[in-house]
Amino acid sequence: MEQTVEGWTNVVREGQVMLERVFAFKTFGEAMQFATRVAEVADAQDHHPEIVVSWGRCIVRWWSHDEGGVSARDISLAEATNRLY
Repeated sequence: MEQTVEGWTNVVREGQVMLERVFAFKTFGEAMQFATRVAEVADAQDHHPEIVVSWGRCIVRWWSHDEGGVSARDISLAEATNRLY
C-alpha cells in the first residue's frame, strides 16, 4: 500500500516502503519532548515507529513489517503524529 499523508513522503529502506517525515524544532529538548509524545501514542496502539532525534529535528518513520510496507494503521498513526506537532 503506497499512500501518502500530508507532510510525509514514501521512502524505501532495506526494501520496505515507509512513511517518513522530518519535524523541525528550535532545540534538542523540544525534539525529545515531541519524540516522547509520539512514543506514548505508539505504545497505546502497540505499534512502534522508528524515531531519530538530533538537535532541532525529529525524524519519524511508520511502516508495518508484517504488511510488507505501509498499512492503514501506519496512515492513521502518521496523521496522529501530525496532530501532535
